[in-house]
Amino acid sequence: MEPDKFRKSRQAINRLCKNVDNLIEEKSLEASKEIYEEAYAQWETLNPLAEGEIQERSVKNLSVKINGLSMRIGKLKPAKKPSTRGARKGPVGIVWDEERVGQLSPVFLKKLAANMAKDKGATVCFGTTGKGIRPNYQIQFSNGDLTVFTGSGHKPLDKPLSAGAKKISKPFSHEVVTSHLGKK
Repeated sequence: MEPDKFRKSRQAINRLCKNVDNLIEEKSLEASKEIYEEAYAQWETLNPLAEGEIQERSVKNLSVKINGLSMRIGKLKPAKKPSTRGARKGPVGIVWDEERVGQLSPVFLKKLAANMAKDKGATVCFGTTGKGIRPNYQIQFSNGDLTVFTGSGHKPLDKPLSAGAKKISKPFSHEVVTSHLGKK
């Protein structure tokens, strides 16, 4: 092959190899594979056209470089897909409404009503974390006292549910709780 044409072809392949090398450094698997394929195709075209010892040695050196890039591409890992396992679907937390309160078990509602101590002015707010089966809740009595209870044992807790972090529902009246209790 004519030396000038050979040199230009060899330089073009070297540029492609450099680009592949940069893409490998950036851990870009798909782009590096694409450019590698182009460099390999050009090398395959150039290989049989090499004449003389210098061109054959040059083609052999390119072959070593291309094989090295192939091995480095093989070590790259594909880009990670976003995990759906930990992804949240829909709104964060439980949205409490009267229907949802009515879905609580009768035993839970009886204990909740007992903790409201027949104070008709009392309101209850539910925690919005968890599954909503036995939520923690806080009762605001008509005299202003505030008591927080565990949902599992209905035992009083020391600290109120954190309203600032939107981990607490809107208040429900004593009447709402007892009306759902009467339906069950």
